[in-house]
Amino acid sequence: MRRIRLDSALAGGLLVAVLLACNFTTANIRSLKISDSEDGKNEVKTFKPSGKIYAIAEIANNGGKVDAKFRVLYDDVEGQTAGTLVQGAEKTLEVEGSRPAVFWITLPPRGFNNGRYKVEVTMLKDGQEKDKKSGTFEISGY
Repeated sequence: MRRIRLDSALAGGLLVAVLLACNFTTANIRSLKISDSEDGKNEVKTFKPSGKIYAIAEIANNGGKVDAKFRVLYDDVEGQTAGTLVQGAEKTLEVEGSRPAVFWITLPPRGFNNGRYKVEVTMLKDGQEKDKKSGTFEISGY
């Protein structure tokens, strides 16, 4: 009986060591909201010139530090290739613990194109992708 407990304890210890060595994490992006406010209470899908667009990624089960990489891409915009990065609309935030990561951009008063855009957030741990979420929004009024 004592031998079985010792073997079980040893196996459990080895499992923990292997998981730590493999950089195991259960951290994930629970949700991604697109909003006109930093708190994300009011999800919005259409924005006007001079509006501020917030992308709020809820990082969950994070016991350490991860990077949340935000990007805004063209999705269905006349004259642009879908999936292409909107210049200057990319940011990586270091997130410690489970909490929201907030990225925002302010639309210029003119010179932007109407259409559908995509916000993409990728969660990275030590440079490796662990999770990804995306959402779309529309811009009108230019």
